[in-house]
Amino acid sequence: MVSPAEREALATRATVTTRGDLARFQLTGSGRVACLQGLVTCDVEKAGEDSVAFGALLTAKGMIVAPLWVMRTADALLLEAPADAAAEIGAVFERSLPPRLCRCAVTTAETVSVGVYGPAAAVALAAAVGSAGSPVVGRVARLGHGRSHLLAARIAARGLDGFDCMVPADAADRLVARLTTSGAVSVTGALLEERRILSGFPRLGAEIDDKTLPQEVRLDELGAVSYTKGCYLGQETVARVHFRGHANRYLAGVAMEQLPSALPTPLLAGERPAGRLTSACWWEAGDCFAGLAVLRSDVRPGDTVRSSDGPPCTVRELPWERPPEGGTP
Repeated sequence: MVSPAEREALATRATVTTRGDLARFQLTGSGRVACLQGLVTCDVEKAGEDSVAFGALLTAKGMIVAPLWVMRTADALLLEAPADAAAEIGAVFERSLPPRLCRCAVTTAETVSVGVYGPAAAVALAAAVGSAGSPVVGRVARLGHGRSHLLAARIAARGLDGFDCMVPADAADRLVARLTTSGAVSVTGALLEERRILSGFPRLGAEIDDKTLPQEVRLDELGAVSYTKGCYLGQETVARVHFRGHANRYLAGVAMEQLPSALPTPLLAGERPAGRLTSACWWEAGDCFAGLAVLRSDVRPGDTVRSSDGPPCTVRELPWERPPEGGTP
């Protein structure tokens, strides 16, 4: 459960949390950008140095292996992705990246992902690391010095406004302590999950499985798919859906008076299967439960659907709440 104090801190102050559900990779070598460009849906080349991009790694048939974030610096590409997909991502890199041009190292054990979010996030982070200034949305910067250094990516995504930081493992606890001393409130992963749902952002293992196309879960709307960058793994299927047709499923919101007994759960439109309800949280502003559901394309906002053990609920467009100012959902 998310406490009112956590929501208040995120809305008015700064919050900090350690994100233990991520795996991290580092790509080096002279051909690293070109090699990754041919594997992921986002345009790593166009983003340029000191950038952060949201994308996905796909199978050859266009199904999502994992969503991921790519931080590009002058000497490396640093990736964050769901830990559940780490082995599969590593296998794709091992068979696809030529060692002469691009070398991959798994850095999950050596680094920690720390999130600093809220309107006072930049002030708290600057105080904690002793660095003035911070990157703008979509950019990354190295902050601090010595054992206090970190890589901070400025984001406005997943219903959050602030910084995704990659920190050396032996400095993470010290950073969190300094952030709390600087006024940041420590929050749980439940708050991040609530914000993710309310922004309509899909998650691997919930909305995304091994049979999911990017367009079925809003990845193109969220800026994760480039239709101009050229070829990449799975690109033919993604382009065909975009230019010649439409996805047979889509990600929608479902407003509910009560939660089903378990998630995911099948949904019905009348007597016909409509899709599946995958995530849900309490929506304080709407005084109801807000769910994410992958539905048939002919089930539209305003329609009524139901689970086998729950009352009727209403389909609605996403996101539930608007993204932070100047950012994508």
